[in-house]
Amino acid sequence: MVKKVVVAVVAVGLALLAVNFVAPKAISYLCLLYNQGVESAHDAIPPEQEIARLKMELENLGREDERHFHRVATQVVEVQNLEKQVASMKEKLDKEEKLIKARFVAAEGKDKLINYEGKQYSRDTFKDELRVAAARFQVEEQLFKSKEEQLNLRKKNLEVNRKKLAELKLVRQQMKTELERLETALAQERQNQALEANTLDDANYIKLRKDVDSVRDKMEVLKQKRLLKGEVEGTGSVRADEQRKEQEAAIDNFLRDRFGDKQ
Repeated sequence: MVKKVVVAVVAVGLALLAVNFVAPKAISYLCLLYNQGVESAHDAIPPEQEIARLKMELENLGREDERHFHRVATQVVEVQNLEKQVASMKEKLDKEEKLIKARFVAAEGKDKLINYEGKQYSRDTFKDELRVAAARFQVEEQLFKSKEEQLNLRKKNLEVNRKKLAELKLVRQQMKTELERLETALAQERQNQALEANTLDDANYIKLRKDVDSVRDKMEVLKQKRLLKGEVEGTGSVRADEQRKEQEAAIDNFLRDRFGDKQ
């Protein structure tokens, strides 16, 4: 499917290029279509296939362990050989340092002849040889320091790789566990989807129930309006009777007071 999408995108892109003569706008459209096509193809891949692909890649990483072990083992041998070389250089430098120091002490005097290890040497010749030995010692000492620094760096790198080598299996196991969890969760989701697909759709019944309730509510509103009107009308009639009786009583009182017999 990805191949089809890419082919379609390329075809559209070539058409745009032909129409627009490789205009920047056409190139922009081509990039947009390509990105959309790749995203669409990626979204179309089921999660089951993605999980299977990741598990396969994880297994492939596990097969690369042999290459990693070989690399680290090679580093171990290189460090061991370099350690021997540095140790040998150190031993040689220590010996030369002692010899140079002994010759330097022997040359401290002012005699024309210098006695050294049972032999006599002219001072000039002896000092020339001492200077040559000292110059050679300086070069060898710098080389030793360089080798020693190189050894330290290789040891650090080896230690880092040893640690990584020990962590590779743990990381793969963690990733494997995570993929198994995703696989289980996906299986549960697929099961839920299957259950929902097999469940009767009662949405129409729910809608009908709401409509029935709405009609019932409307009828209840009509009833309440009727009751309210009755209460209002009834209250008005009673109040009118009371007012009429009050007016009649007031007139009767007036008649009695004004025209009644006076004692």
